[in-house]
Amino acid sequence: MLPIGTAQAERNRYYTGFVGIMTENRWHDVVTPGRLELADSALIGFGLGWDRQIGTSRFSYGFELQALRHFGRQDHFEVNLPIVMRYRPENPVPQALTSVAFGLGVSHATEIPQVEIDRKGASQQNFFYWMAEAEFALTSLDTSLYFRLHHRSDGYGIYDVDSGSTGLVVGWRKLF
Repeated sequence: MLPIGTAQAERNRYYTGFVGIMTENRWHDVVTPGRLELADSALIGFGLGWDRQIGTSRFSYGFELQALRHFGRQDHFEVNLPIVMRYRPENPVPQALTSVAFGLGVSHATEIPQVEIDRKGASQQNFFYWMAEAEFALTSLDTSLYFRLHHRSDGYGIYDVDSGSTGLVVGWRKLF
C-alpha cells in the first residue's frame, strides 16, 4: 500500500490475487517450527477490497471480499468477507514491510471441506473466517506482495461443529 497521506486517501480500493496450500494443522501449529504438515489440497482466488485510514493514525480499517477455488483433496468454492484492521509501521523491520493486518468475518463453502472432515470427523459449510497478514512493498508504489494465514473456524464452539482449517497463502495486491 502507499505511504500514509493524501495519495493513500485517494486510492483506497484494491484488487488481489492469491494462491495457497492447505495444512493439516491447527493455526498455531503452522507457525511452530517443526510442526507444519501440508495437506494434499491447494487454493487459488481473487479479492476486491476497500481500506480507509483512521484519522491521522497509522491504522486503517476496511473489508475484502474473497472468492476462491479449492482443488486436490477437496474440490469446492469458498467465499469470505472479513473486516480488516491494518497497521502501517513507521520504521518497519524489515524495511520492505508495508503493513500487518488481521481480518475477521464469515466464510461459506459450497461443499463441506474435506480437509476439515479428515481432521475432525465433521465440518459444515458456514464458519467464521480470519486472516493474519504481513504485506511487503514491491518496486511499484501501488503494488505489494503479502503472506497470509487463511483460517476457517468454528469460533471456539460458537458453531455447533468443532472443526476448522488453515492455509498458507501468498498474494499480490494492486491499488486502483
